[in-house]
Amino acid sequence: MLIATEEKKMKKISVRTSDGQEFELEENLAMESATIKTSLDAFSRDDIILLPNVNSWEMVKIIEFFTKVQELETKFGVKFMEKKEGRFLEAFQAEFDKDLSDDNLCCLLWTVDYLGIEVLLENLCHLMAERTKNKTVESCRNLFGVKHDYTPEEEAEIREDYSWAFEGPEIEE
Repeated sequence: MLIATEEKKMKKISVRTSDGQEFELEENLAMESATIKTSLDAFSRDDIILLPNVNSWEMVKIIEFFTKVQELETKFGVKFMEKKEGRFLEAFQAEFDKDLSDDNLCCLLWTVDYLGIEVLLENLCHLMAERTKNKTVESCRNLFGVKHDYTPEEEAEIREDYSWAFEGPEIEE
């Protein structure tokens, strides 16, 4: 007797990035983005969703993130969205962070914020916090492109009022 089994097909959502690249995302991945989810509510699921503030390399990194999360969930038997174990996060960060420059991390943060992917935004913010820990104010200004517009007197006053923020070792880069 032959038993036919039908493989459950995951629906695909098509998106186009600002540089014209098209991606087919599994529906569960696409629904992690508040922006894409809102677009799906407004348009047909067969339409290509335009993402004018997303470059293709950023979309590749986002897909890589969710792929890595699935791999690590399987490896550690932990659901990422439900429980954030230290070893799971360390494994994630070691893999995801290895090829991401500071500039690319900043760009990816903006993109993920635009897309409204909370779980990835939280992790990218954690990565950025780790990278800026113990850096000088000047290094952080350079990293984020913040113009230094305080007079020496104003800066001295801020350093005095918030001395706790300037305690500990500072790393100049």
